[in-house]
Amino acid sequence: MSRSRTTSANFAENFARPLSGLPTGSSTASDGPPVVSESTETLRSLLGSLKPPVSQSSVDEALKYLAREDRNALVITEGAPEQEKALKDAVVGQVAVGLYARSLDIYLNEAMDIEAEVEWWANVERSSISVAWFLLQTLPARLARVLRTILDALRAHRLPLRLSSFRPSTLFRLLPPTALRPSALTSSFFPHLEHEQSLTSLAWTRISLRPEQCLQSIWSAIFLPLDLVREECRYKRRELEKLRNERAEQLGHLAQLRLATTSGEAFPSRLMACIGGGPLLARDNAEHVQHISSSLLPAHIAGHDNAVQQFRRPSRLSLLWPKLLLLPPLTLYTLRSLYASRASIMEMVLEAKETVEGFIKNSLIDPLKEILKTVRTGGEDGVIVRKEGVAADLESLERMTLSLARDELHYDSAQLAALSKQIRVGDLTPVLQLYEEDIKKPVKSALTGTLLRSMFIQVQKAKVDIDRALAGIDKLLKSQELTFAFVGLAPALVIVTLLGSYISHLWRGAQGGGRFGGRIRHRTMAWAAMRRIERLLVSQPRVGSPTANSLSSLTTGLLLISVARLRAFAESHLATGSRLREGFLEDVGDLEDPAMPREEKLRVVERMWRSWGGVLGWHSIATEGA
Repeated sequence: MSRSRTTSANFAENFARPLSGLPTGSSTASDGPPVVSESTETLRSLLGSLKPPVSQSSVDEALKYLAREDRNALVITEGAPEQEKALKDAVVGQVAVGLYARSLDIYLNEAMDIEAEVEWWANVERSSISVAWFLLQTLPARLARVLRTILDALRAHRLPLRLSSFRPSTLFRLLPPTALRPSALTSSFFPHLEHEQSLTSLAWTRISLRPEQCLQSIWSAIFLPLDLVREECRYKRRELEKLRNERAEQLGHLAQLRLATTSGEAFPSRLMACIGGGPLLARDNAEHVQHISSSLLPAHIAGHDNAVQQFRRPSRLSLLWPKLLLLPPLTLYTLRSLYASRASIMEMVLEAKETVEGFIKNSLIDPLKEILKTVRTGGEDGVIVRKEGVAADLESLERMTLSLARDELHYDSAQLAALSKQIRVGDLTPVLQLYEEDIKKPVKSALTGTLLRSMFIQVQKAKVDIDRALAGIDKLLKSQELTFAFVGLAPALVIVTLLGSYISHLWRGAQGGGRFGGRIRHRTMAWAAMRRIERLLVSQPRVGSPTANSLSSLTTGLLLISVARLRAFAESHLATGSRLREGFLEDVGDLEDPAMPREEKLRVVERMWRSWGGVLGWHSIATEGA
């Protein structure tokens, strides 16, 4: 709350600053020679301390001085009255501006405080689990009210306090329900029923004998307490919204007072009439500011506290007692269970550690090393076959063929050299011709001829051809070796990227929610304020004709509440001195200006969505919230 109060005070000071330069209707100069007295010096000192921005401590000091002046007749030296009157009028005018800023601060803080309570009740009402949890949190207070009601009924009927007095039949006789209102016990358990007849409580009656209606009645009876609690939340939210609208309307009147004021001499009386809600009174301006500070504002603060207190959320102890009661035994039970199964837990931890280490080493580090090795050296000489193996097979084929040609075909050196060249290019025509002659007499050639040697040479030729084919495939694989390395690394990189993105998202959601804007809830608050401002400018009723650009007092006040939340967001969560903060606050200042027409404010809102929506992550707020 301290932060919001500081921000609203800054808003009030900035909003009231244009009033500090209003003419007061008199001049501080006089025709005669200046006569300096003690009161003149005091007034000049007070006027100097009330220069904008006007501090509230200076306003209080000036009010104390004016109160003493009213009680004690001041001795005024000759020639001083006109000068002192002018100084006093100027001081009273600045004090009125300070009180105007204080009033803005008070009404704005009250409206924002009520707004926070409205949001809390709305959050409880929105979820059935939250409603059930709220019923559990407030159960002791409800039972205490029921017990107090029973004791009051026994005391009223002069009955003794016995255990039998708490029987249902006795309670039904003491506190009977009526036809149109619930019983006193029900009203004490659900206090909102005293002020508002619940539709749910009137809809549920006796259980019907028909099967369909019987099941429906039983189901309604089971969930009737939750429905009544939800109606209680809704009732308090609506009552708080009425109070908030009252504060917002008064805030709108104060904002419009700045536009209607053209002279500082009439401003104190107008301010008193605006705060008090009555007609203008023929009083001295000093009396006006004294009445505002000593009567109107304190009375309003006291009345506000009394009006809001009954609709506030329960105390922190009431909200925390289930956790304080259940958390210690649950924690103890969890610790005992963990200690009892420490061996299996340790084994799971070790297995998880080994899994993570194996994943990092085998799926990340080793493939990365292979990629670096491939990039640096090009990898091994071969993937499937080596050059040496292919050359050895080819030399063996050459020796076998030349030996056959030398022994059987009787080639000389020149013919053997030519045959060697033919073998290098895969041409074995002489061997094939010899093989063709041998297969004409296969048995004889197998026993006495060269059929077997020809066949073995062809087998070696097939082996050489296979080696050459594998060498071609090997070259293709070597050209894509880096691609295959990255394909093997890709699944591990995908897993690491997804895990890192998830952890980063959790960290940003808990710590900063992004580069700008603070936590996700802060940016969500700013997004909701922006949406509400645009909705108010579009849908709220206009003053005068339907085409008028002026806003009603209620709309102006509600608009200032949302704008103050935007200013609080900018001053608290945007980097000081950044272009983002300066531009954002300039747009907020445009929205604060009551003289700016509705259509121009709508264009400012469009500019803010366009300029800051992407930077602050407003376009994805709804998705993140879901």
